[in-house]
Amino acid sequence: MKEKFNIKKYITVCNLIILVITLIYLLDRYIPLPDGYTGFTWWMEDTSPAINYIFGNCGGIITNKMALGPTLQNGTAIYRHLTSIFIHGGLLHLIANIIGLYYAGNYVEKKFGFLLALVSFFLIAFAESFITDPLFMAIAPDKAIETSNYITCGSSGGIFGLMGMGLASLFFNTKSFKEIDKSTLTMSLFYGITTTYIVDFGWTTVCHNVALILGLIFGTIIILPFYILKKGKFYTKDNQELNKDDKL
Repeated sequence: MKEKFNIKKYITVCNLIILVITLIYLLDRYIPLPDGYTGFTWWMEDTSPAINYIFGNCGGIITNKMALGPTLQNGTAIYRHLTSIFIHGGLLHLIANIIGLYYAGNYVEKKFGFLLALVSFFLIAFAESFITDPLFMAIAPDKAIETSNYITCGSSGGIFGLMGMGLASLFFNTKSFKEIDKSTLTMSLFYGITTTYIVDFGWTTVCHNVALILGLIFGTIIILPFYILKKGKFYTKDNQELNKDDKL
């Protein structure tokens, strides 16, 4: 018998974030720039106007207000460390993070609950926005000037943190690996590889590796106390399953 479509299972925090970042991307890319506008724009001078319009390089107002970077007016304001999470630097950047949120994000949300997933996502992304670029520039000082001229945006820091939470839970309970369906496992690996080595191949590869490692560390730090103190419904559920296995 064919399973009946249930829209409720698609109403998750991670899916709502996907809708928000997609809407913001489209508005940012296609809202016409006002006359006399002198702020940031995605327009590429060496590309034909037709291509710029097709690929949404005709906007940039929202990026100018929400992204993070010293080249933007008031670009280092504290609030931008949060708002920059919703901005994306290109279509591939957006698609990659949609994949990460849908598969890795929804897995973590289902396992740990929407509240912990939501708070962890924004908390880790916010923290990483202060650390990733300075740490990268310390590792690769020859890229410091180039890095400072780029804007910082994207949801990958928070997604890497959610992935860290998921991996940490697998470390503390390897049997829960069976709970992960093949599509989630495959697409999460695909996300990690494409985000780090394909979407921004080049000098940013090291920067994304820094973000990935920080996300794994932060995610583990968040999960670790629950397992040590034996608190939280996800820990209890895992232990109940283990206890059943032991009795058998």
